[in-house]
Amino acid sequence: MFLLMLVLPLSITETVSDLMLALKIFVLLSIISFVWNHVGNTPLAILLIIGLSWFILFDYWAFFGGIYVLYMLLMFGISGVLVDFFFVSQMGGGEPKPVDSAIDLALRQQQLQRARQMHAAGRTRRVMR
Repeated sequence: MFLLMLVLPLSITETVSDLMLALKIFVLLSIISFVWNHVGNTPLAILLIIGLSWFILFDYWAFFGGIYVLYMLLMFGISGVLVDFFFVSQMGGGEPKPVDSAIDLALRQQQLQRARQMHAAGRTRRVMR
């Protein structure tokens, strides 16, 4: 039991350090992609990549790591919720909603029947004149 209590925290800290390494690799790839897209593949870009990587990954990782995680959560989580809200549920306006329930369907059928009756009554008046 004592050995398990010693090994378990070590495995948790090793897992966290492995996750931090993976997160730093993703941040490094994001930096490289950003710099190459904005500056191009030049010697200046390589210097910027080295400088930004050192600054972000080593000097101020406690600050930028949290920002990057928050950015990823916003990109994948909140964006999906907004897309569902405005496009899937059609709450953004535009086309009318489809039939929601049997009550809605019954009301639409009643309105259609009234419109048909009014149209038929208008035809009979024309014929009688």
